[in-house]
Amino acid sequence: MADDKLILSEFKKVLRIYAKENVIDLDDSFSHKFDLQVHRFEDVLRDTNRTIPPNRWSYYRIGLIKQGSGEFTTGIYKFKAIKNTLVVIPTRVITSSKNWSLDMEGYVALFNIDFFLQNNFPHKYIENKKILTNSIQPYVHLTDSQAAEIEAIFETILKEKESGKANSNELIALKVIEAVILSERLFDQEQHFETNQPLADIIRRFIDLLEANFLQERTVIFYAEQLAVHPNYLNALLKKHTGLTAKESIKNRLLIETKYLLHSTNLSIKEISGLAGFADPNYFTSFFTRSENMSPGSYRSLFV
Repeated sequence: MADDKLILSEFKKVLRIYAKENVIDLDDSFSHKFDLQVHRFEDVLRDTNRTIPPNRWSYYRIGLIKQGSGEFTTGIYKFKAIKNTLVVIPTRVITSSKNWSLDMEGYVALFNIDFFLQNNFPHKYIENKKILTNSIQPYVHLTDSQAAEIEAIFETILKEKESGKANSNELIALKVIEAVILSERLFDQEQHFETNQPLADIIRRFIDLLEANFLQERTVIFYAEQLAVHPNYLNALLKKHTGLTAKESIKNRLLIETKYLLHSTNLSIKEISGLAGFADPNYFTSFFTRSENMSPGSYRSLFV
């Protein structure tokens, strides 16, 4: 448990040090390596401003909100986490949260494939789960009884980690697999994976297309044509399942990139404008100012 407390403390330190980064790449910024971490979420938020800045990491994350509320952004999904919200975040997906209430309580687990391999569990138990892909809505709201099942798993893991008993790692690995399997069932009950697979495929393909083309293509029509759907349908589908329309998703991805270029490079605003696909730097400035309520130059000055 001492190592767990050290890792949690160092994690908070990294968030403070790199808080001004647009997206913190924890694979590069966090030097302490581990295969599994499980914490009470309120401990993660303690001594912070109750905000987790945008970050990405090569760990799967499962969280349960027992009470209180906060606002999550995970990939292209935006949602409010309230009592009994179960959240599952795949690896390397940009994630942030903010505005956590003071009464917030919950759990969070971070793990990678190595944890299971070291405990002689085949990686197929993890890799074939739909909830660990970025095309699935990353949250569901549970009933009290469903949340209690997930909570019991977290509590068992925490007690085993504290006990230091023989074979604790094997039991913890089993409990993490149980959490993943149960989460998959709970997500399927609400999202109907088989019935909605075509919709999930469209969302996944949109995400892939957006990542590959957002600098050159900013119209919903382009993405709709590539996906062979009507632009209005694409907007409505994404709004329903992610909280953002296609147009909003394109804008947000472009903003993330331009913010990164503004604070991480010495490129001029004109050069950044060109890289971002704006023929007129004035139009880029207007776009950025409307979105952020400050000019690109003012945003950059925050990091000087």
